Amino acid sequence: MTNAKQMKKLLLFPLVALACACTGGGTAETEQAPLEWGTAKLCIENPIAPDAKECYHIELNLDTLGGGDALAAELSAVLRDSVLSGPVRATVTGTMAAFADSIETEWKKELAEWYDPEAEFKDMYQYHYTVEGRPLEQASDSILSYRTSTDCYLGGAHGSYVIHYYNFDRKGGKLIGIKDVVPAGKEASVLKAMEQQLCKDWGALNLADLQQKTGITMLSDLYLTNNFLLKGDSIEFLFNQYEIAPYAAGLIGVTIPLPANR
Repeated sequence: MTNAKQMKKLLLFPLVALACACTGGGTAETEQAPLEWGTAKLCIENPIAPDAKECYHIELNLDTLGGGDALAAELSAVLRDSVLSGPVRATVTGTMAAFADSIETEWKKELAEWYDPEAEFKDMYQYHYTVEGRPLEQASDSILSYRTSTDCYLGGAHGSYVIHYYNFDRKGGKLIGIKDVVPAGKEASVLKAMEQQLCKDWGALNLADLQQKTGITMLSDLYLTNNFLLKGDSIEFLFNQYEIAPYAAGLIGVTIPLPANR
């Protein structure tokens, strides 16, 4: 930062409605109504210590649904309860403000105590926390898929980057979990398919060879994570840093065909 800034905004911006209408010979009764999207935004940028030029930065940008139906309510609940850790309020914007206030309060004390204007590596004190949430292009008219990303740096050698997928039944508004996708009794076969596909993707002979080459499964065995994206006839599972492999392995995605008899 070249100049110390003090800024705090909490706004809700409307977006052009994104239509997910059925194609072909559907009737008006079977077509999905357009989704009414808006964006809740918050930004805080303040000096890390009195008279410091360096700043910390908190920025939240989350697309939200209007209309007040079950789908909008379920998405709002996920954003409040899962995406934003910390104090939960009745609305997404209220939860964003409470979350940002909580980490800003913590940072103010911590950074002011640690800050040394003569330190060679003052950039290490420039914390940032950014969260973004966006709907994804629809692979199905019946499913809404939503992606959140969290990028933060709290000092040290490196920051953290995390992605989560959420899939919703558009008609009933329900958040779809892994047990809704993988039938009972099919868990082992899905895990085996994940293992085989990862070995193919990384040119490994088997799981032991995969671990040696990439670090995958070094921290945990493969498991049926709720962090998945429905993609028509296939499903992508995503493992974030440190979930099944060391930081250096990065984010690990694997796509396999959807299990039969959903």
